[in-house]
Amino acid sequence: MNIRKITIANTSNVYECFPDITLTKNGRLIVVYRESDSHVTRKFSHIVYRYSDDWGESWSERHVLIESYAENGVLLKWNCPRIGTMPDGRIWIICDRYPQPPGEMDYKQSRVCFWWSEDEGESWKGPYESNIYGIVPSKIFVTRKGTWLIGTHMESPKIGKLMQMVWRSTDQGKSWQGPITVCEDERYNCCEGSIIQLPDGELVCYMRENSGMGWPALKCFSNDDGLTWEGPYQTLIQGCHRPVAGILSSGKILITYRNRLGGKSPTKDFFAYIETIESSKARTIPEQAGMILQIDHDRSSRSDTGYSGWVQLPNGKIFCVNYIVDDAEYAQIRGYWFSEDDF
Repeated sequence: MNIRKITIANTSNVYECFPDITLTKNGRLIVVYRESDSHVTRKFSHIVYRYSDDWGESWSERHVLIESYAENGVLLKWNCPRIGTMPDGRIWIICDRYPQPPGEMDYKQSRVCFWWSEDEGESWKGPYESNIYGIVPSKIFVTRKGTWLIGTHMESPKIGKLMQMVWRSTDQGKSWQGPITVCEDERYNCCEGSIIQLPDGELVCYMRENSGMGWPALKCFSNDDGLTWEGPYQTLIQGCHRPVAGILSSGKILITYRNRLGGKSPTKDFFAYIETIESSKARTIPEQAGMILQIDHDRSSRSDTGYSGWVQLPNGKIFCVNYIVDDAEYAQIRGYWFSEDDF
């Protein structure tokens, strides 16, 4: 394997976690992530970003997007940021936030907020609060019809398990309709969805199954631009937490994810999975085929890893960001270069 690693951030006394990345129209990489006192976070929660103009070889100093400190025992918690570039070159950051306590289980107190940049991330306007609730938003996905989609999840009041939802905008984010149910199934805890669109227009939402049983990722399908969804169906991606899916220039689908065996097993491994369009469309296990690649392994006795983001560079290489404890005091942000040939 030819996986190469770089430390993007490793700060003493700071839990640096939950990164995402985008490649701008002018070739700049921008990584966004959370700084906090712990994974759960009680004292402070900041969203920061760094940029690279040499495809990840070197990184700028941290820039603060927003800061939050606990007041009177309550923290307005910024949770899980995402970043992307629109077809017109504008760059967005979104993040869910909610008061802690009571925390993420009081889902309807959560809101997804937006920031926008028109100058390669040099300056930002926001935050703009939306009506979107639920936690751990997906990237903004723009369908071929121009519809914007954002996935979130919450506990279903009907079945008492996690349900995956999607929110739709047909006016470029001015208003959002939802939530639309992607997956609400008594067998599963469905969450942390990631959406792609196949060449024939079908949408696929890959989801984490969070019952702690080590079950594979699930997927649901939509053929009406996200208005209705079919499924869930099991995939071959065993023990998949927080999938991040996209389509490579080769036409194959890449998904990065935390690998968790289930039960009391520790969170140690960060993997990638690759499959064909035909496998992605398949509804049954015998029709599917894929390959996995271990990107990193967390050697710490208090390991924590596997929320990630990735882009494909103009030279065909994949650059991926991930958080991991490993040799850090708290947790750190790493970058990785790899390619399809490494599978």
